[in-house]
Amino acid sequence: MPNRQVLSANTLIEQNHQALALVKTIEMHKGFVDKLHHHTWHQLIFPIQGLIQTETDQCQFLVPHTTAIFIPAGVCHESIAITNTTFIGLYINPEYSQREKINNEQRLKQVSMTPFLKELILMIKLQYQAERTTTSHGNTLRLIEVLYDQIHTSESFKFKLLVPKDRRIKMIFEALTEKPDLDLTLSKWGEIVGASERTLSRIFAKEFNTSFALWRQHLRLIQSLPLLESGLSIQNVAHQVGYHNDSSYIKAFKDRFGLTPQQFRLRDHRIYEAR
Repeated sequence: MPNRQVLSANTLIEQNHQALALVKTIEMHKGFVDKLHHHTWHQLIFPIQGLIQTETDQCQFLVPHTTAIFIPAGVCHESIAITNTTFIGLYINPEYSQREKINNEQRLKQVSMTPFLKELILMIKLQYQAERTTTSHGNTLRLIEVLYDQIHTSESFKFKLLVPKDRRIKMIFEALTEKPDLDLTLSKWGEIVGASERTLSRIFAKEFNTSFALWRQHLRLIQSLPLLESGLSIQNVAHQVGYHNDSSYIKAFKDRFGLTPQQFRLRDHRIYEAR
């Protein structure tokens, strides 16, 4: 999987500086880091498949395909692909928004990627393409205003972080992302990475404000997301990520994400098919 398309988002923006909006599909292989950068346009990013973690100087976000992140123009951010990931970037020119002229305050926010929001992005893409050869962009502008309203009035949605900073926890993380059904105790992991169980417990509390067991459960649930997209049975997915039965997996999934694995699998993907 290529890290990026040939043209970067900033290059596309420079070449189309009078455009109202641009849509770009980006692929990142597991472990790829899109180093600290910023855009002169607002950006809305969301995965089609896979998982990314995005960080700014103030916030960190874990982004599965059920959510999107709105990043205002000029905000520096860095992303890492937790799995092989394909995501869509919608870039919005702030010069054309009436909201920008009335209220210059835009804030970084993670929101639920609802079917309506997906449909709205598709409509913006198609409408702008239809208006590119004309001097009137009124319909696209109105759709962008609706998009701003959807972003800033929707419920904020945030997944807990996964990627650790400590070298020893990173070793555990790498092993569990390769084989999430590993069922070693924290004491055994301590022997492998060269740290006491107490030390590792303290690191988990410091970095994630949780225990190793809960962090591992969250990691397993996150690892199950791309498996759900693959067409495997719920029972098979549960076993692959370390659950002994599918009922325990379904309960943990719903407690964490607010919907069942089957509901997650059946979410509307029309926007993805139109890229």
